[in-house]
Amino acid sequence: MKTLIKSVAFTAAAASMLFAGTSLAADQKIATVNVQQVIGQLPQMADIQQKITAEFKEQIDGLKKMEGDIKYKIEKRQRDEAILSKKEIEALEAEITALRQEYAGKAQPLQQALKRREQEEQQKILLLVKDAVDSVAEKEGYDLVIQQSAVAFAKPDFDISAKVVEQASKTK
Repeated sequence: MKTLIKSVAFTAAAASMLFAGTSLAADQKIATVNVQQVIGQLPQMADIQQKITAEFKEQIDGLKKMEGDIKYKIEKRQRDEAILSKKEIEALEAEITALRQEYAGKAQPLQQALKRREQEEQQKILLLVKDAVDSVAEKEGYDLVIQQSAVAFAKPDFDISAKVVEQASKTK
């Protein structure tokens, strides 16, 4: 009998919590934001891409020149194979191999440096977006803003992405 009373009491308490939670949720103002879409629409992203490209321009141009040299030597080997001696062909192949190794030795560190710089700049952009989300949420009176990818369904009325883009675009 005591067990029955305890289970009824527990069920009643759980039900009241469920209904109280539902009424609290109804009073909250909730919005969603698509952070990736916001980042893609920010004018600052184009500036960052130009900045990074300018920063590494000399190294990128050097690699492009190496690519051209490698391609030229490979074409020369194929084109002139019939008129070159075996020794000249071997020397050309050795030169191509050396150029490829040098290229690989320069390309990988450059890719890593580019990736690191892009990540640094993306962190700055993410902070900018977070500040914009906070600002829009405060201005509009939202209690909760959820990343759109974490939500199974939300009405388009709850999406504040455009407002966040507008707010973040104002910040330099």
